[in-house]
Amino acid sequence: MLKITIIDGPTEQRLVLEGRLTEPGLSELKSAWEEAHRARGTRKCLVDLRNATFIDQCGARILAEMKQQGAQFIACGVSTTHQLEQLGIKCKRCFPKSRP
Repeated sequence: MLKITIIDGPTEQRLVLEGRLTEPGLSELKSAWEEAHRARGTRKCLVDLRNATFIDQCGARILAEMKQQGAQFIACGVSTTHQLEQLGIKCKRCFPKSRP
């Protein structure tokens, strides 16, 4: 299951993707991306994959399309960051908060 949350800010639009990027959720992701892309204007787009648990080949293709349209990515986890790197997507990595 894929949960998609769009957060609109004054300078950026963030798409938070949680769960599995697989069918049937990918058609919903594509629709949400197209709608968000039209509404974004000049704001940058950040795709947050910190809580993505699995990305199949179809999901990877959609992420590659998003990159071509200017999206930037945040990811955690070895598997997700490696998969993005294989697509030629450089992402901001999240790091755990340091302990006091």
